[in-house]
Amino acid sequence: MSEVAAKGKTTVKYDSEFTKKVYDMENGKWVRMCMQCGICPTTCALKDKMDISPRRIIQLIRAGAKDEVLKSNTMWLCTSCYTCACRCPRGVPMMDVMHDLRHLAVENGISHNSQAMAEVYAKDVSKRGRIWEGGLALNYGLKLGIGNLIKMGLDMQDVGKSMMLHRRLPLLPPKGVKNPGKLREVLNRAAELAKEGGH
Repeated sequence: MSEVAAKGKTTVKYDSEFTKKVYDMENGKWVRMCMQCGICPTTCALKDKMDISPRRIIQLIRAGAKDEVLKSNTMWLCTSCYTCACRCPRGVPMMDVMHDLRHLAVENGISHNSQAMAEVYAKDVSKRGRIWEGGLALNYGLKLGIGNLIKMGLDMQDVGKSMMLHRRLPLLPPKGVKNPGKLREVLNRAAELAKEGGH
């Protein structure tokens, strides 16, 4: 590990082992393939919410900026819409790279509010195979703390009222999928594959 001091900025630690670790992950080859054309951030619908653009994330991985990469919200906000991959001249599946980075952040004990949403979402889907928007918002707020839940409710009350008027925010959870046993099989198999892949 080496340290490089940028003019007028604090010293930044660069970790070459981090770069090697990412390269060795399932989708690490795609990090090497990226030619920094800038298509991914220009096509990403959530780029304005990300603290670091997908393109910059690749730069930082190559530079070994472990803390900056793993503490960013970028990988947690990726929705896996595949727009970037469809438009990338090299076909880099950026969402798969982001998936690897999420696991790496968790392995390093780094959490983020967006991670909390991902966990609540996965738990809700696993219950019935369908999302209950009201329960999702409530559980997400509770996971962040009661103070944050109240603030979130006040900030989003207009949106919530509008969704309820248009029957887009049911008060009760929806019925589950027709075959919950099959859903459980799929989820269990996914968990097994994740363990086999080291995730």
